[in-house]
Amino acid sequence: MTDSGPNDRSLRLNAALDGELDTANGLEFERALGTDAALATDYRRLQALREAVRRHVPREGAPQALVDRIAALTQPTPSSVVAFAPVRRPVWKDTRALALAASFAVLGFAVGAGLTSLKTPNATRSVADGLVSDFARAEISGQPFDVASSDRHTVKPWLAARTTVSADIVDLASQGFPLAGGRVVVVDRIPAPTLVYRHGEHVVAVTELPLDATGARAARGIETIDGYHVARWSDANLAYVAVSDMDERTLADFVQAFRQARNPGAEAPAR
Repeated sequence: MTDSGPNDRSLRLNAALDGELDTANGLEFERALGTDAALATDYRRLQALREAVRRHVPREGAPQALVDRIAALTQPTPSSVVAFAPVRRPVWKDTRALALAASFAVLGFAVGAGLTSLKTPNATRSVADGLVSDFARAEISGQPFDVASSDRHTVKPWLAARTTVSADIVDLASQGFPLAGGRVVVVDRIPAPTLVYRHGEHVVAVTELPLDATGARAARGIETIDGYHVARWSDANLAYVAVSDMDERTLADFVQAFRQARNPGAEAPAR
């Protein structure tokens, strides 16, 4: 099984993900993953995307209005009853057709809603949920920042030109959390700066918001949302929301280091 172009490569990847390769082609694909680094990277990215969609796409029932409309479409019109002799069909066929049509409609609605939530935080959802979705999207794309730099004098003016909140950047490299860059996140229609720090193979994204931003303030502490850890706190000027894939204790250490660097008299967050 050889690739003859981008389309064949895409079909091959999706067939492997869906378990549609036969035994011979499946074995050949496994060998290709071990020798083709680009193929292996694409395969892992698609796996992560499918998992993120599975985790974030809401499962909703079909609206009753939609069910009623589909049911109306399957009923014969008065003119057809007069002009033609009725065709008797088993009732189960109509029922299956209705269920199948409703299922496709709901699937399309759910996938569209899920992909939208991955693209950008939704103002109707809580701030924390929206920022977790943004963190997952950035993680899947492999690009957790819009500007990559460990120099806060580079990151700060870049963010200042694109947000309405003045980014407060602290240097935490000596505490084991070097700055990696920054990006812009829209929260409740506010373009807000997000600072990205690294810790080993993990990252933490700190979004800074006005104190009066909807849902920005919360009790101090760390919560878990969709497998990610989230910490929220505030000071006299800004509210902060940190989302990370690191463990809860390490995130608490980061928050303490950030707050102490910002305000040496700040207390450690509750664990």
